[in-house]
Amino acid sequence: MLANSELERRVALLKKLKETLHQQREKFSTYLKVLDQEKASVQEGRLEALQEQVKIEETLVAEIGTFQKVLDPLEAVWKQTNPEAEDAEVVELKQNLAALKVQVQEKNAKNRSLLSAKMEEVRSELLKLRPRPKNPYGSGSSTARMIDIST
Repeated sequence: MLANSELERRVALLKKLKETLHQQREKFSTYLKVLDQEKASVQEGRLEALQEQVKIEETLVAEIGTFQKVLDPLEAVWKQTNPEAEDAEVVELKQNLAALKVQVQEKNAKNRSLLSAKMEEVRSELLKLRPRPKNPYGSGSSTARMIDIST
């Protein structure tokens, strides 16, 4: 039988683990929304909006990393103190997080390829708009082929 203080400690640990998993899930959900906004900005060519979304994305990635640094030790302590106990909500949250991570990776890859295609499109448009340099030596058949250097 567990002492009251040990039981309270385990309950507090489980609450903290669940809370952190919920927060991590919210960060990933927000990240997915930002990726959707980035996709729309790329498709519409809104560079200013895309810049802001990239800044938000960088902040979210940093926050997700911070949460992961908290989650790993919490999970380790939880498994150490409760090796046989598996909380259904924790398992479900971890599965949701894993699915969200996959979605983020897929959307991120799609956005990168979309952005690359858009950049290539813009490059080709710029090349079409750029005036062709004139030949400083004349044009076509009226150009001399031999020069007499004897004087």
